[in-house]
Amino acid sequence: MSTFSQRLIVLTLLLTPGTAAAGVWSRLSFSVAPTAVLSLTGNYNDTAAMKNMVIPGAGLGLVLRYKFSQNLFLDAGYSYNWMFYRKDTRPKDYTSEKPAWIIPSYTLNGTVFLTSKHPVRPYVTAGGGFCPWWFSSRVTGGTLFWFPGTDDVKFSKISWTVNGGMGIEVAISSKAALFAEAKYHYIFARDASRFGTGSFTDQSVLGIRLGMTVYLGKNSY
Repeated sequence: MSTFSQRLIVLTLLLTPGTAAAGVWSRLSFSVAPTAVLSLTGNYNDTAAMKNMVIPGAGLGLVLRYKFSQNLFLDAGYSYNWMFYRKDTRPKDYTSEKPAWIIPSYTLNGTVFLTSKHPVRPYVTAGGGFCPWWFSSRVTGGTLFWFPGTDDVKFSKISWTVNGGMGIEVAISSKAALFAEAKYHYIFARDASRFGTGSFTDQSVLGIRLGMTVYLGKNSY
């Protein structure tokens, strides 16, 4: 290879990062969505299901999305969710407060849009991640609970999760879209060595989101 060719290659490599960065930037989008959450299955203890201990709750979700193609995207998400105890199930030391099950989650999903170049686009999404959940006297800044019947085991755990769902996105401009989504989350919360074999089990939760997506590049619908 000639010296000129080598120098041309080096020059091209030096100039490429800015162009590549611009290309990556144009493939990114982010979304913000308030969320409603509902307990579906799982036991709180030997005698009560989780859905009978807590009421439907709320949360806020953020997603950073990367576009691989017109129909295929990768979503990195974070959400902070909670469900308050029912008044008649609150631990006796916290009846005057609003204790809750706190369920943050970090997820990585593949999302496939079923249509392209159309302002109304249904999609399916699936993935997994982890959830550092806990029970607390308040939604933020509260006292972490002990597992019932113990004074040395915190009622908390970092659990793996899997999820799947579907939604629909409606473009309102070339840079923004509104969306609605329903997603099923399965939380591998059971831990026999920590919580015993017959009490607290794996949990499943339904999340419903209504939000907005902003595209940093042009959304070619």
